[in-house]
Amino acid sequence: MTKDAYNVTNFGEDSIVYYTNMSMDEVMKFYRDGYTSMGYKEREILTVVSDTTFSMVFDGYPGGKAVVIQSVDLGDGSRTVSIRLEDA
Repeated sequence: MTKDAYNVTNFGEDSIVYYTNMSMDEVMKFYRDGYTSMGYKEREILTVVSDTTFSMVFDGYPGGKAVVIQSVDLGDGSRTVSIRLEDA
């Protein structure tokens, strides 16, 4: 999670949602840098970016699951970030 994460909600071991005040570009860079430095590979064909949302998928999690990261701009300077594990 980003350093400024707040309103963190865990949904079991495979899903978490939190809020951040970072920009979309900052959040995407944070996860790209973090996951690639651990040897994960972004599945770029599944990366989707719009003006207010993004979705990205990384492979490399132990056990073969994919890490799915999605974010939505809330229009007040904050955004939600959802991270979950899915079967690859």
